[in-house]
Amino acid sequence: MYKNYKLLIFLGAAIIFLYFSVGKYEEFSIEKSISACTIAKSKLKKELKPEEARLICEKEIRK
Repeated sequence: MYKNYKLLIFLGAAIIFLYFSVGKYEEFSIEKSISACTIAKSKLKKELKPEEARLICEKEIRK
């Protein structure tokens, strides 16, 4: 019976840590995706300025 309590405490702590880590790293992941998209769009379309490419990518990724 004691082993079950250890497992439940471990799973509860893991769920709590995962919940907080998603909130912390979600914005970081979105920024990396936008940066990669901006670089790709700028290289594919030479006449597109980086600022315009960033706005296009933000709209695409955030929707």
